[in-house]
Amino acid sequence: MDTEVLSTLQHVTKRKLEKLDSQRRSYEDRKASKLQKVASEQQADRKVEVLVKDFDKLGIPASSAIRTSLENIKRFLYQSRHDPSVSNALLEEWQSDLQAELDIHSRKYEYASLLGRLVTEWIERTKDGGPSSRPRASSQGSDDCSSSASFEQIGREEMHQQRREWESYAFNEKQPDKVAIKTYLENLFGSSSKLKKVTKTPYQLMRDKFQKFGKKELGRIDVAALKTCIKGVLREDLFTGEKRAVLVDLQSRTPVLKEMADVLNMDLESLDSWKWEPSPIPMHIRRQVNGKYRFFMDEEIHQALLLHYVGAKFSTHLKEVFEFFYNSDAWRKSPQRSMNKAERERRDYYLGVKSSASRDLSVRKIRRDEYEDKYFMTQLPSTFEDAPCDYAADNDDKTWASSSFGDDRARALTPLAVKQSLLHLATTELLLHTKLYGQFTILQSDFKWFGPSLPHATILTVLKFLGFENKWLELFGRFLETPLVFAQDGRDAEVHTRASGIPMSHVLSSALGEAVLFCLDFAVNRRTKGGVLYRFHDDLWLWGQENVCVDGWKAIQEFADVMGLHLNEEKTGSVQITDAASEEKKSLSTSLPKGVVRWGFLQLDAASARWVIDKAQVDEHIRELRRQLSACDSVLGWIHAWNSYVSRFFGVHFGQAANCMGGQHVDMVIETLGYVQRKIFEGENKKEEDEKKEKNITIRADTVAEHLRQMIRDRFGVENVPDGFLYFPVELGGLDLRNPLVQLFAMREEFLRSPTDSLGNSLEDEEKVLRSPREQVDSAFEKEEIDYHAAKKRFHDGDHSVSYALRVGRVAENDDEFMSLEEYTRFREETSMPLRDAYLALMNVPPEKHVKSSARVDRALQSLVVNNAVTPGFKSSWELMQPYWKWIVELHGGPIIDQFGGLRLGEEAFLPIGLLGVLRSEKARWQG
Repeated sequence: MDTEVLSTLQHVTKRKLEKLDSQRRSYEDRKASKLQKVASEQQADRKVEVLVKDFDKLGIPASSAIRTSLENIKRFLYQSRHDPSVSNALLEEWQSDLQAELDIHSRKYEYASLLGRLVTEWIERTKDGGPSSRPRASSQGSDDCSSSASFEQIGREEMHQQRREWESYAFNEKQPDKVAIKTYLENLFGSSSKLKKVTKTPYQLMRDKFQKFGKKELGRIDVAALKTCIKGVLREDLFTGEKRAVLVDLQSRTPVLKEMADVLNMDLESLDSWKWEPSPIPMHIRRQVNGKYRFFMDEEIHQALLLHYVGAKFSTHLKEVFEFFYNSDAWRKSPQRSMNKAERERRDYYLGVKSSASRDLSVRKIRRDEYEDKYFMTQLPSTFEDAPCDYAADNDDKTWASSSFGDDRARALTPLAVKQSLLHLATTELLLHTKLYGQFTILQSDFKWFGPSLPHATILTVLKFLGFENKWLELFGRFLETPLVFAQDGRDAEVHTRASGIPMSHVLSSALGEAVLFCLDFAVNRRTKGGVLYRFHDDLWLWGQENVCVDGWKAIQEFADVMGLHLNEEKTGSVQITDAASEEKKSLSTSLPKGVVRWGFLQLDAASARWVIDKAQVDEHIRELRRQLSACDSVLGWIHAWNSYVSRFFGVHFGQAANCMGGQHVDMVIETLGYVQRKIFEGENKKEEDEKKEKNITIRADTVAEHLRQMIRDRFGVENVPDGFLYFPVELGGLDLRNPLVQLFAMREEFLRSPTDSLGNSLEDEEKVLRSPREQVDSAFEKEEIDYHAAKKRFHDGDHSVSYALRVGRVAENDDEFMSLEEYTRFREETSMPLRDAYLALMNVPPEKHVKSSARVDRALQSLVVNNAVTPGFKSSWELMQPYWKWIVELHGGPIIDQFGGLRLGEEAFLPIGLLGVLRSEKARWQG
């Protein structure tokens, strides 16, 4: 966010605070005067009379609950002077209620003022260049959290090390054997079959489609298309600081956009002569929450929008043509055994229905459709308007979108939702394969520094083989050979021309990378005779039977060697899991790579056939989190960092709960998140030991809430801040501190064997009441046997659609005897409806349990009106509120209602809700 915007935001907040402070002083003066008069009165009825008189003039809002009984108190007060039945105890109760109401509004003023000062602190720390969890005012904002020189030096050393490695790839030209690449591709695609002798092969048809890509496919840029490009560039997070602010502002300036569109269309007409201008392009380095550094170009906005438009058009064309090829006969369907024609007809005869109907709803069909929808070319947008896929997105609130199969929104899933879905799919396949085949093998790998190291010659050779004309190859060549200079090196920095790799955060870069990796997808499919390489960018996953993984691994290695790429040994591994009931136990094939299979902070344990959390990784990130939190010098900046790191980053990398993961996974994550918080806020003795190793660590207290209370007390002098102020959403005057455990607690009940299972058991008893995901597969087998006996009875009773069976004809000499159970279940992946149902159910994310609202919370909500909602999922209606916020409101609502007379801690007019929404909308930028 640029300096001008920050200055404006600060001015708005300052004016609102001044108005609030003026009203607060006026209210407190009148309140003190009234209470002084009350104290001077001797009689109870006179004290109440003083409190009631001119109550309206105190400025207490008309919605106040006390106002509904104020008129009654006046009537009862008159009654008390003439009716002895009105006791002094009643009068004292009225006095207490009225004085409590005055105190409630003092607290509302106090906490509305406190929230305003907290926002001001967040902005001022940023504007002054001080430490904060906001980006600073430069074209490429520095990391959010800063601290002393000793800490920054740690970050810089890590940064310089990764920069040296990045430069060793990006600025050194790699020369793969172009002839070998061409021969490899000819052998790969030349093997794709022809439908008929007179028709072209799928590869030839694909090549024809790519040759036709030209001006017609590019079209022209209008205002709507330009707005889409702006949103795309913002979503890719290419810019921070002033340029990002300019892009946001441009979206509402239609006249300017029309002018820009005209100029961009001129550029489209002269793409043949396009080049990087001005040159060289500054490079900026940003630290990510996972500890890695990413290298961003800082080109001119006009260039970025033009490249995004061309890249989006090119990407959608690639996706369309690649999907055509995927659905052709060239792409093999499955490496597992399939029914032949005779077996299908035999099954149709006995069951009296066409087996093709069940095959359309089978596990195999669902698996193939879901691969195309969610995983095939997932980096490429399906339409121009689709969001580009940020592979490295680690901090997305939409991560927890439903990953259940059959979701029509599959194509619109966020990158992190795709990664979560991949974890659930692999786990479900593990359960399925070990039950069906007694064994499951899984392989994982990726390419070392794929983005910076991908040879330009490889990209252009592949594109030429696919059929793209030379004019496109020349344009892409100029795009790749970028003149670069590191901004941090100063004015005299050396200029380098990029010789390898693709620019970060450009949709065109993703398209070029996917064009190369498409060849890998097809190579694995051909080599394994139908196997599927589940790939997200260059993260590679392959699973199934051991022979499939062995063949697939050979295809991956061959591809890497030919294309001039290197596999990352640190991220390569394989695991074989054998069904516990299987008598056949064997070791992993020596043809497969050794190493651990990981997903986020999880690693697959072969002995238990479960994903377990790697505590060593967790400890490493705990140390980093302590550094980052200590570097935040504002309360809201601290909370912003906490929410990003603990609630999102840790939560995401522990894996989203799903039926296939089981209740044990939920308990493991709950225990680990508790461990994370204990380690961050551990006792003084341990803290002193840590400080010998990590200087400048200033975390105090035992819990996040207590630490924030101490920060607020030390900085603003406010004592005993209630939990609700910390955890409530900004709409209610809270700080929106997130609790990552709430969602897990809300889901856990779904894994209990029955709703009546106790939630207060010992650890041993808790394990006994949790359902195992394996039970779902076992249940499918049991249901299938029941279906078999029912079908057998129908056959012998003549109730199996005899007319259809007669049309099929006799299928065997002994066809009067129904098929055996072994034959009925031989092709479960193609025929079993119970197995299909179990497969879908295991992939589902369980719903969160909705806590019930108490009577007092219900009453408080009835009087609550939210006009300016910025927090996702929070509503003033209990029915519309998301489960997380129901839990938070019910958990912390009681004390807030007692102290503030309702759920709101400050009047909405004085809360900087919109401003906080804008401030929190940007990503956290990390120190280092």
